[in-house]
Amino acid sequence: MSQTEYQARQLASIIEELQSKQTTGILYVDTNINLQPKKRSRVLVLRQGQIVYGGTTLPNNQEFAQELGRKLNHEWTDSAIGLATQKAANSTSLRSLLDLLVKMRLFNWEQIQALMHAQAVLALEQILPHAGSYRLDNAIDFDLTYGEPARGLDQSKLMHEIAQRQKQWATFVPTIPSMDAVPYLQPNNANKITNPAVRKHLEQWADGKRSLVDIAEGLNKDPLQIAQSYLPWVQAGWVAIAGSNAPAPKKELPVVLAVDDSPVMQVMLKRALSEQYQVLIASNAKDALMLLHRSEIALLLLDVTMPDIDGLEVCRTVRTIPKFRNLPIVMVTARDGFFDKVKGKFAGSTEYITKPFEADKLCQLVGKYVYGEDTSTSLSST
Repeated sequence: MSQTEYQARQLASIIEELQSKQTTGILYVDTNINLQPKKRSRVLVLRQGQIVYGGTTLPNNQEFAQELGRKLNHEWTDSAIGLATQKAANSTSLRSLLDLLVKMRLFNWEQIQALMHAQAVLALEQILPHAGSYRLDNAIDFDLTYGEPARGLDQSKLMHEIAQRQKQWATFVPTIPSMDAVPYLQPNNANKITNPAVRKHLEQWADGKRSLVDIAEGLNKDPLQIAQSYLPWVQAGWVAIAGSNAPAPKKELPVVLAVDDSPVMQVMLKRALSEQYQVLIASNAKDALMLLHRSEIALLLLDVTMPDIDGLEVCRTVRTIPKFRNLPIVMVTARDGFFDKVKGKFAGSTEYITKPFEADKLCQLVGKYVYGEDTSTSLSST
């Protein structure tokens, strides 16, 4: 099966499209991390459009159960798994194996789902920002679901936690610019490290080749925990970050309000635009109108399809307010028909663009209306 390439920050819209199609399959993702020669590979499993698993590899049934036991510190996992495997009605079904292990009270569904939620957050966080390639395999049946009735992971909670973690990562900047920062031990300052355990760790792991994500993976830790440990070491001069150039602080960035009820699109839009704009997010019409009145909005990105009031109606409402009559409004939708574009124009939209789209083209379009930048590329024709 061939690989399909995608641009930076485009993976979120690809996942959203698979979800909208109720896709079941294994998504193998390889990402390019800055100038690092090694690709970062992750696996996502979808069942009927829901993410049910995210990790570095796709385990078999026994490996999955053994990893649960290791994380929950159950010494008797192997013998229980062996017994459950013999009794399982379907020896190839992961769900059947987990049902038996839950009945044996080795685990409960809340524990399993919590562990897989945390693992999926890390997997998504580490691949969503980057360019790369993917392939979808529909032949493997990885029948993981959680609880009764069977369900997948909560998409909104996944994206909310990723957004919260991004705020935590931002507190390390500029000392540690990102999770992909590559630390190395400063040889001239190594003798200043009085803690033998810290020095041993840095000599082994801070080699200028591994990123914080790589170090965390090798130690089976959360990269945020690794960054928290490395922060004082970098500040003390024991460790430096390869190729680190502290970015200039952003001041008075234009404000873009993005209105979309999809958590995946919210993350994608924010990541695509946050380098040049302050991005505010609203999930519904009520919150959007409140933010419009409270903030000095330079441009409105408005999803057409929303659960309460559709984007066209919101656009009409905004245009009736005198101070917003000249506000640039870009309608964002998966619909690409001529009639849909005409309806958008009649509602008062400035531009009408369709998903999926590349992050750099979105930036060009927003810049066209916020900064008056001329661009030869129009998303309205894509």
